[in-house]
Amino acid sequence: MQTINRTAITIIPKQPYIDWANSFKDGVDYDKPHATTILIPDKYGEFDYETYLKKIFKHVFEEQLESWMVDPDDWPLKRTYKVFKEWFNVICSDMTWDYGDGDVEHDDV
Repeated sequence: MQTINRTAITIIPKQPYIDWANSFKDGVDYDKPHATTILIPDKYGEFDYETYLKKIFKHVFEEQLESWMVDPDDWPLKRTYKVFKEWFNVICSDMTWDYGDGDVEHDDV
């Protein structure tokens, strides 16, 4: 077991995101909670992670929307930081443990 020396932020959808996701008549309901965890640069920690989040929130917001509906025409037009915070909880983890027994692999996206 090892620690990962990076701060992580976890993005968890709130009710406005869930309502948006369930507004589509695609036969699929958002009914299982999910979260996205992001490792952020070393220079940001538990006390100033929001400084970094403000720099990347638009990209994160759009990734969350795209994970449900690929077509940007289906996304809400207003995607400000204020709306992001209304749609998602953000939890900061200053300690991340790696319980895996192999090397961490990275995929290019």
